[in-house]
Amino acid sequence: MEAIIRDYVFEQLKNSESLSASQHGFIKGRSCSTNLLLAFELWTKWIDQGYGIDIVYLDYRKAFDSVDHGKLIEKLLGIGVNCKLVKWIAAFLQHRRMKVKVKLDFSDWELC
Repeated sequence: MEAIIRDYVFEQLKNSESLSASQHGFIKGRSCSTNLLLAFELWTKWIDQGYGIDIVYLDYRKAFDSVDHGKLIEKLLGIGVNCKLVKWIAAFLQHRRMKVKVKLDFSDWELC
């Protein structure tokens, strides 16, 4: 189910031209590695041209956990994702609870 929804939303993003050419995450044939290779190529070009560069690294490992779900829903509607699907996604994101299993032990349920 997740793959079907992902593919549908990705098609909507492509059709609405909402994806940046710089987008590498979650795109087939692109990754953090391809992003880094392109950046390295650009940085090398700038250094060869005599420019100085400053680089800032950010850690987005929990980026999705911090996404404002209301804004995400607005953006999905804005690019033309089917309203019923957006409502389904919104219902999935609201009041989610989870627990973690490590070997035979479970954590308590936590609201996400």
